[in-house]
Amino acid sequence: MIQVAQILFILSVLVILHEFGHYIAAKMFKVRVEKFYLFMDAGFSLIKKKIGETEWGIGWLPLGGYVKLSGMIDESMDTEQMNQEPQPWEFRSKPAWQRLIIMLGGIIVNVILAWLIFTIMYATVGQKFIATEKIQENGLAFGEVGQKAGFKNGDKILSVDGKFQPSFNRMTLDVLLGDNVEVERNGEKVDVILTDEMKGEIISKEGKGFITARKDISETYIDSVGANSAFKRFDELVGIGDKKFKYFDEFTDELKENKGKTIDVIVRRDGKELVVSTKVDNDGKIGFNKTIFVSSNYEFKNAKIDEIEENSAAEKAGIEFGDIITGVNNLPINNIKDFKQFVSNNKNEKINIGVIRDGVANSITATVSKKGKLGIDFDDKTAEKKYTKINDLSFGQAVPAAVKESWALLVYNVKQFKLILRPKTEAYKHVQSPIGIARRLPDTWNWEFIWNFTALFSIGLAFMNLLPIPGLDGGHALFTIVEMITGRKLSDKAAGYVQTAGMIILLTLMALTFGKDIYQLVVDKLL
Repeated sequence: MIQVAQILFILSVLVILHEFGHYIAAKMFKVRVEKFYLFMDAGFSLIKKKIGETEWGIGWLPLGGYVKLSGMIDESMDTEQMNQEPQPWEFRSKPAWQRLIIMLGGIIVNVILAWLIFTIMYATVGQKFIATEKIQENGLAFGEVGQKAGFKNGDKILSVDGKFQPSFNRMTLDVLLGDNVEVERNGEKVDVILTDEMKGEIISKEGKGFITARKDISETYIDSVGANSAFKRFDELVGIGDKKFKYFDEFTDELKENKGKTIDVIVRRDGKELVVSTKVDNDGKIGFNKTIFVSSNYEFKNAKIDEIEENSAAEKAGIEFGDIITGVNNLPINNIKDFKQFVSNNKNEKINIGVIRDGVANSITATVSKKGKLGIDFDDKTAEKKYTKINDLSFGQAVPAAVKESWALLVYNVKQFKLILRPKTEAYKHVQSPIGIARRLPDTWNWEFIWNFTALFSIGLAFMNLLPIPGLDGGHALFTIVEMITGRKLSDKAAGYVQTAGMIILLTLMALTFGKDIYQLVVDKLL
């Protein structure tokens, strides 16, 4: 419900302000506004009230919104008034340059909104980003598809198409949008060229997460194992044969060097090192993510509960999202592994869990399930805090920085759109509706995240409306610009056909994206 509330809030802010851009421009040029709606009122509206010449309302279908201008064929598809004589207060009676400004009003407000949000955020909480230099200080780790594409664990990315990107999130996006990636490998510079097919495989199988920071092997542990496994839950991986490793990716790389062989794996169990013999399969694996699941071991001080299973012991005990665990049975617990191990050793037992909720310490009694679980998971902020760089900016510094960020986001939207139009990447399959976007939002309300996401979404909305597609602002603007150049105006009949075609295209695309996301939601629930 929190995710739904967040996406509705964000959409409401964006739609209201976008449509207000059209509204204020129309009023500036004395165009009558007949309707101003948040969401679409197909058939009926939830709320409506006539104030002056304008009907203000909220529709039932959360697919954007609209302002209905007198003398214009728009989303309402009202063509009746177009058969009458033009009136001075109608949109069609105004000069082309005024109509162009009205059409671009929403887009302009979206860009200004993003700029204002970024300015305020930078001036208050600072300009925050995951620093590329910090996260790849010891090199990077790559997924299987990334390695297949030509990257190797330990590589450092020096540039993409000749430019270094200081923001890690942007850098991973640059790799997928660029052509030539220069990396440092064992002290030498190497070029990695990604084909469209390879980009498509990365996007479909691993996404932006195909590049990560190298994980220290001492900060990992085996969280669960299948039956008849030589490993045990809570074993810590150390090495293979006579080799001990610093990074987890070194361990997996060594497995690939021993395909089809039986190897001796060094593990740490209950504080002691011992050897476990196991067979490596022909893919260079020993069951990771199939029968053996490895998790990160992190400190609790940076971890909040972000997942609670329905009807679980935790839910019944009253544990809530955002709780921070401090100890069990009055004993301090420092990390996730120790906590899970304690819980596992107390099956069917009642335990007292110390938590901090909204800054206040509490004690909660919970009964561990017969499987030795509580049914909770955590959101770990250790890595985020470790790699985050914060530029503290004054208001004067924040203003140009916000302009630069807004422009950069607009450029990224253009680049991503180009990627979508390249069929071999199959990026078009991953376009998301508000349902898909909502599922990516956090389960807890975080104003800093929400406003940053609103700014990002606002630029995306501005770009989408700039596209010269009939039915969008960009389509209307394009015909108006052509009129200004040629001196010839599109007839009302032709405009009606164009608007109808545009709406059919847009509704079809929306049906496809919504259908895909609803299908995925149902599948995920069933599985």
